[in-house]
Amino acid sequence: MSQTKKLTPNLDQSSTKLLNLTVLQRMDPFIDEILFTAAHVSFYDFNIETSQWSRKDVEGSLFVVKRNAQPQFQFIVMNRRNTENLVENLLDFEYELKNPYLLYRNASQEVNGIWFYNAEESEEVANLFNRILTAHPKEPSNTTVPSNKRSGFFECL
Repeated sequence: MSQTKKLTPNLDQSSTKLLNLTVLQRMDPFIDEILFTAAHVSFYDFNIETSQWSRKDVEGSLFVVKRNAQPQFQFIVMNRRNTENLVENLLDFEYELKNPYLLYRNASQEVNGIWFYNAEESEEVANLFNRILTAHPKEPSNTTVPSNKRSGFFECL
């Protein structure tokens, strides 16, 4: 009798990237390019009042993407825990690397932590974020955080 073998696709890196881009473009047709992929991340939320971290219901592959519309740069987590994917605009936040975590505060002033299964990926993402934010500085807005509160914000976490 013949045994059934599990078929596993044998895709090279460029084929995998193209497949991922196709999936992401179904979600957002303005996505032009995948700049980086982290295989597995988990998200945490920081409650400022209680100074406590709690795990969010977000876990999966993280994609840093370039779009041909505003906002031009985002990261997306294709969530494996439920049907709601996480999308954050890159030009609207502050971040700090605390390997294997990348901590960030978004435009809504929410503080989140991204845990990377592969610690090297957290460093690569932080370097990419730095290059993007340096090349595309955020325009000053009327609702900026005073510089003395901004500096060292993540040090207390």
